[in-house]
Amino acid sequence: MNILLVHGIGHCDSDSDYYASWRQVITAALQGAGATTPPTFTEFAYDDLFEARYAGPDLYAGALLELTGSVALHGLSDGMAAGTDHTRALESPADWMRWRLGMVSQFVVDSALRRQLRNRLHRAVTLNPPDIIAAHSLGSLVTFDYLRNDPRAALPTSTLVTFGSQIGNLFVRNRLWPGRFTLPPVKRWFQLFNPEDHVFTAEIPLQGSPEFTEVRTPSAAGHAPTRSADGPGYLDHEATQRGVWSVLATPAATREFTRAAAVQRLSQRKPRRRALLIGINAYPDPAHRLAGCVNDTFLMSSLLQERGFDPTDIRVLLDARATASAIRTRLAWLLDGADDGCERVLFYSGHGAQLPGYSASETVDHVDECLVPYDFDWSLERAITDNDFFRLYSELPFSARFSAILDCCHAGGMTRDRGLRDGGLRDGGPRMRGLTPPDDIRHRQLQWDGEQQCWSSRSLRPISARYRRTTDAPMTGLGRATYRLGRGMRLRGPLSRATEQRLIAQQRGLYLPVLFEACGEGELAQEYRHGAESYGAFTWTLAAALRRSPRMSWERLQRVVSADFAVRGYNQRPVLVGASAPVRRRALS
Repeated sequence: MNILLVHGIGHCDSDSDYYASWRQVITAALQGAGATTPPTFTEFAYDDLFEARYAGPDLYAGALLELTGSVALHGLSDGMAAGTDHTRALESPADWMRWRLGMVSQFVVDSALRRQLRNRLHRAVTLNPPDIIAAHSLGSLVTFDYLRNDPRAALPTSTLVTFGSQIGNLFVRNRLWPGRFTLPPVKRWFQLFNPEDHVFTAEIPLQGSPEFTEVRTPSAAGHAPTRSADGPGYLDHEATQRGVWSVLATPAATREFTRAAAVQRLSQRKPRRRALLIGINAYPDPAHRLAGCVNDTFLMSSLLQERGFDPTDIRVLLDARATASAIRTRLAWLLDGADDGCERVLFYSGHGAQLPGYSASETVDHVDECLVPYDFDWSLERAITDNDFFRLYSELPFSARFSAILDCCHAGGMTRDRGLRDGGLRDGGPRMRGLTPPDDIRHRQLQWDGEQQCWSSRSLRPISARYRRTTDAPMTGLGRATYRLGRGMRLRGPLSRATEQRLIAQQRGLYLPVLFEACGEGELAQEYRHGAESYGAFTWTLAAALRRSPRMSWERLQRVVSADFAVRGYNQRPVLVGASAPVRRRALS
């Protein structure tokens, strides 16, 4: 068994026997699992290529700032101070920046460097074909870049083991491998993930792929490849022994693992249809309470069951149970296993809001559109933003059907009820489903105009220059700086139109759900009193329209609901966003 070792960040070439602990740990683990012959090792080194092409810190400053900013998007602590592996003791903060954060930034920025690394790695695997590639941290980026982007790469009998990896880091993905994740050309892939490793690591969105296995290795050792004073490292963790080395030690164990995985996949087949319905009336602040949201969820559940959804595949979160944590857990359930031909529906009825978002330099540079859970407190931790579930839906195959129906608005309005005409659907004095931010939150988006002696909105940089103010407003908002729900703009924004079209043609493009929303940007979603009962005007009208004409497409449904609103004097226009083919399909079919 030949194993190729690929080190991570750090000036590893300063230690002539850097890989000694790796060899010792892996050999002992394989022999302990039954391997009768000790493995052989090929040791890959590449620091000299980084040193030769290093152009000084200024060239990589922008990339470094983006990388640092990605920490917040992955829910991590301060990546600048986290993670202490034993690559070497660095003498100064400048060296630390150069040989850690700077290496990842340099790799992302320098295409010629990546080409040199691919050439060197290709020579290594050609000269001595590996049975296993064990790649740590930056080494996993070097390896994955070769496997994904080099046409010469094909290792169909090799097993890839990555650990401490930044492959799934949003900044790295945006720059290096946009589009859907696909399995590289290897036999299988084991990804070791330590949630206590804060060196810009991230989970990889390939769950559900039969050739991919994530092994969680929680340890205070953080980024360390092997044991440190704080605990076991990636390679000698008990979970790695059980989930990787015991599988790879002998051909019989590998065959048994493959059979067991196949049986497990068959036994865990997910139902074709699932729905998550969320309705919140009883917000803790009495001034924020609504009346029709719980009724909306029961109305939507009855409509879905009429259209063939099994009641056991519909989950509901109401009022105090609809916390941010509970919603995130249910979103993972909703989209788990949503592969070819599956249908998933998210319905939300409650308040919407907008949160000013900070960049890595601690300045407000965007706005996050969000749903308002029961425990909302104007922080990202207790808000449901697109960042909470875009990693789940952006990887769906184009044949999956995911629709999100949102009966809320993001313009504010709950605190400024308006006098409404009597009659029609609005009879009874409805409330608006959007929260106006408190003054300290609102202040983040304001600037003082000394000449006019007044406050004005701060101008924010567009998410992407290629998105135009008018035609692409449904994706980024009129100001082009809003991360809107369901659009996946953190991955989509950096792509050029040509690149996105090419990825779509190759079936590697990012998935876009069908989004049906109660109103447009800046409009208010209203409630409706049906006699003595309250509902969302949007939900009530949508359900009534589908019951009249059950075979309507999403496009037709939008036109019908819009026409009903106009007849009844509603000043809200439902918004439909989605790829051209899905919006022409029958709604909730």
